[in-house]
Amino acid sequence: MTPKSLVKWLIISILALVLAGCQGSAPKSEPAADPVAQQPADQPAAQPAEKPVEITFWHTYGDTETEVFTNEVLPLWSASHPNVTVNAVRQDSSQYHQMVVTSFGTGQSPDVARIDIVNTAPYAKQGGLVALDDLPGFSANDFLEGPLSTNLYQGKYYGLPLDTNCKAAVVNTAILKDALGIDSAKFTMEEFIAAAESRGQYSLNVSGVGDWDLYPYFWLFGGVLTDDGFTKASGYLDSDQSVAAINKIQELHDKKIFTIRDIDGSVDAWDGINSEYAMFIEGPWFFGAYEEKANAGIIAATVPTYNGKSASVVGGENIVVFSTSKQQDAAYEFAKFMTTPEVQLAMLKTGQLPILKSLVSHEDITSNPVWSVYMEQLSTGASARIPSPSHTEIGQIWSDTINNIFVDSKDVKTALSDAASQIDSLLK
Repeated sequence: MTPKSLVKWLIISILALVLAGCQGSAPKSEPAADPVAQQPADQPAAQPAEKPVEITFWHTYGDTETEVFTNEVLPLWSASHPNVTVNAVRQDSSQYHQMVVTSFGTGQSPDVARIDIVNTAPYAKQGGLVALDDLPGFSANDFLEGPLSTNLYQGKYYGLPLDTNCKAAVVNTAILKDALGIDSAKFTMEEFIAAAESRGQYSLNVSGVGDWDLYPYFWLFGGVLTDDGFTKASGYLDSDQSVAAINKIQELHDKKIFTIRDIDGSVDAWDGINSEYAMFIEGPWFFGAYEEKANAGIIAATVPTYNGKSASVVGGENIVVFSTSKQQDAAYEFAKFMTTPEVQLAMLKTGQLPILKSLVSHEDITSNPVWSVYMEQLSTGASARIPSPSHTEIGQIWSDTINNIFVDSKDVKTALSDAASQIDSLLK
């Protein structure tokens, strides 16, 4: 190879090496990464964060109840539902019913509220409430029957029971033993009546003739108000069983075993139980200072059975969701949350009796000499007054009927038939 050829060969070799080096350093072209393909197989795709929601809750809790609700219940809610804020508004109880009714016309109703049981049906009739059994997840199985039934209107449940109460027996054990010869607070009404017949003075007292006062005795002696769905009184209120129940009350009244304060002018039960009466029935509020009552021999007991059955009347509050709410799902979730065991036990500290069957035997209940009795009464025999938009009118018909029987001596069958007809017209 000549010198000129050698130089030419070296130049070509050097150029080839340079070109090879440049091609080796160029990045390789790869397809764009697929974010779904990059997701590990055992992990779901990321979901967007749940949108924050605020709901308004109206209530009329007292000071102690509000403190427990604010400091114990709301933190439980926030921990399990961080995206739903509850704006709890305490309202004036004296104006509360009118505020709710007014809100239906103004569109300013809350999302959810605690209301008196007697107002559930009236609010439902006005179209203000959501039928909760139309919503997913509704279940009636966990609730005590009496409190749950206060939410029933035209075959639908327009609320959930929130807190409850009823009447049970208040017994003066000293009078029971000394005057009637009964040594135990566990006695039947048949035993009580037989012992009281020879005493010669009233042993049993009721304040008046209204539904809250007299329904328990009417039911105890076998009376029936309506069918199970609260749609018809005729055939029930004027049935042979109901006539017999009123006749029994009349018999006890005539024998001076049973006194009606507002008719007889007798001593009020709250005073008379200390020295005159062996028993009357009242709510748990009578035992505000239980130790003082117990030291005097006055204790709580379930209403004595008659023909094997006890009876009482239900009170309390329900929780409802309003039809104007734009957050009905969240409001319903909060309503259900308020009926959970954790919340019910928290509010029990304030004296509010729970509405769950499962808590009747809870140690917080059974360890209390008052709560245990009233919860047993609720689970074995306690019924709702007729849940109706015409609750007040029905109550007045009942009171007038009893007055006609006891004061004006009107025939029992005739009086009850007239009352049943009037109530039927209100239930249609």
